[in-house]
Amino acid sequence: MTPQQRKQASEDQLSALGIPINLHLPLVESEDEVRLRTRTELLRRLVALWAVAGTAVLKGNDFFRRYMTDNDLLEWLSPREKDFLLASEPSERQLIQSSWRLECLYFLGWCAGLVERIEIPTTQSSVEPFLHLFPQQGSDLSSLEAAIAIRPLPEILDWSDLLYRLHWSVRDAHLRGAPMPFGVEGGVVQEWHQAVNWMTRYDDEDDWDMVGTDT
Repeated sequence: MTPQQRKQASEDQLSALGIPINLHLPLVESEDEVRLRTRTELLRRLVALWAVAGTAVLKGNDFFRRYMTDNDLLEWLSPREKDFLLASEPSERQLIQSSWRLECLYFLGWCAGLVERIEIPTTQSSVEPFLHLFPQQGSDLSSLEAAIAIRPLPEILDWSDLLYRLHWSVRDAHLRGAPMPFGVEGGVVQEWHQAVNWMTRYDDEDDWDMVGTDT
């Protein structure tokens, strides 16, 4: 599928749901211009997000901090993630932002083949179906690593294009003080957009904290 065809397919899908579109948004990259993250990169990012989101959701539980520290995995975290994970008293803002990373974990779980299918989000996601792949007390990463089967590039680019255009609609509704179209969960869209941009190396940005979600 060409970038123009992908743009048209996204616009048709959004329009069919009554979601406003911006016909002037540019094209996303073509398939021959994009190089997806490797299995190793994806594994490390999944673990980082699992540790950060788990710490935020299970307040007071230091399992994730101990796991990442004891196994010398702190380098897998971004600077902001590391600051949060090692903070003795994280701020409420840090806790809220980090809990939203469950959505990035979910979307990248789909990219990794751990989630069968995804749809335009109207509710928050659940990572429960694949949490068993992550380390429990005393376990390693072999189950998670073996389960990763990165989806084909065209499938991921389809969502890259769709989320780009959907995120514009979410931001437009927010600026106008209007309800989210189609009951879309705006916070989820933002997290998925960052996740897909990281997966497709948007702007060649390797620092997770700095991955953009331009619209």
